[in-house]
Order: sequence, then structure tokens, then C-alpha cells
Amino acid sequence: MVSSPADDDAADTSADPQAADGSAATLSEEELYAVVRVATEDAVLGALGTLMLVGIGIVLASWGAALLMSATPLPAAIGVVLILFGAYLALSSLRMIPPVREWV
Repeated sequence: MVSSPADDDAADTSADPQAADGSAATLSEEELYAVVRVATEDAVLGALGTLMLVGIGIVLASWGAALLMSATPLPAAIGVVLILFGAYLALSSLRMIPPVREWV
């Protein structure tokens, strides 16, 4: 069976959120609430996660600085590694440097 262009347009508007004139279709109040709620939750969790990772990076760097003051070479080497990892964790969380997954 061959469908007419009018049938195709009717099918497009029901499956696609775009209206026939190209403007965005209106959402019901429940759909809009669900979209806004999910977006807000995602934003809050993203901000808290970023703050937590930056805090962990600062703590690791401070522990590394404390170990760096050690007179023996092994704790000093561990301190350098902790400082570097803490700085990387904080800076990549703030998107100042690319994360490792983008390097590979």
C-alpha cells in the first residue's frame, strides 16, 4: 500500500516532538515537571560530585605535601605521587585539563 505525503506528515507529528510548522511541540504540565525535575537533580548531583572530587584532590595533595617533607626518599616519592594525583583529580574535575578517558 502506498501512503500519501499527507499521511507521512501526520505520522511525523505524532512520533516527533516537532510540530508541523517547525516549532517545538508543547509539553503537558506533568511532562514538563518530569523533565525539569530530572534536569535539576542531575545538575545538583553533578555540582556535589565536582565539589567532592575537588575536596578529595586537595586532601590528597596536602597529604602528599606532608610526606614530601620527610627525610627518607620513599615517603617523599609517595608524596610526589599523591601531590600529582590530587592535582590531576581536582583539575580534571573542574575541566581545566582533559580526563584520562579522552587521552586514550
